[in-house]
Amino acid sequence: MGREAATYALALSADDAAALARSFDTAGCEWMRADDERVDFVLRDPHRYWIDLRLHLAADRRLEIRIALTNDTWSIRAPLERVLATLPAGLQGAPLRDDTGEQVTLIGADGWSLALEDDFGRRRDEFVQRIGDFTAPISGDHGYMYLHQTRWNIDNDNELAWHREREIAAMEEMWDTRSPGGSQGTGKGDEPRPGAG
Repeated sequence: MGREAATYALALSADDAAALARSFDTAGCEWMRADDERVDFVLRDPHRYWIDLRLHLAADRRLEIRIALTNDTWSIRAPLERVLATLPAGLQGAPLRDDTGEQVTLIGADGWSLALEDDFGRRRDEFVQRIGDFTAPISGDHGYMYLHQTRWNIDNDNELAWHREREIAAMEEMWDTRSPGGSQGTGKGDEPRPGAG
């Protein structure tokens, strides 16, 4: 599912995680689930964006920011700035990393949200080249399912080849049944289709 979403991570202490949970709640983030290992919040607008905020509480304690690449690039910066404006002091200037561990920006530093927006925009541009230019404010978890259920999977070469073969077969069948005497005068077009009559 990584090809349908951008994921960013911020390492946390136990105190940072508790403080962020309170901060997200105060900022009006929608609570989705909570257990001993993870607390999930979401920032969403039904017509503009969906941003998953996950607080991982186990050994690898971190904030995970997950954004489906179906979201518009311009829509994500303002809501992230709003909820991350009051970071605990210990997190100011901490590195925000992508899913490969590369540093994207220093959280809370000047221009951090622009750097995050630029990185997301680059990933979305690659996504648009591969899939097509369309938007949907959905969860990163649902990107794969959404794309494949709505047939937005033009990157699947095997499926494209299969559809192409079906189209060619349909055209050949139409030509055979409409040509006088069938294909090359064999009379094939006059033969009943299997199961007919």
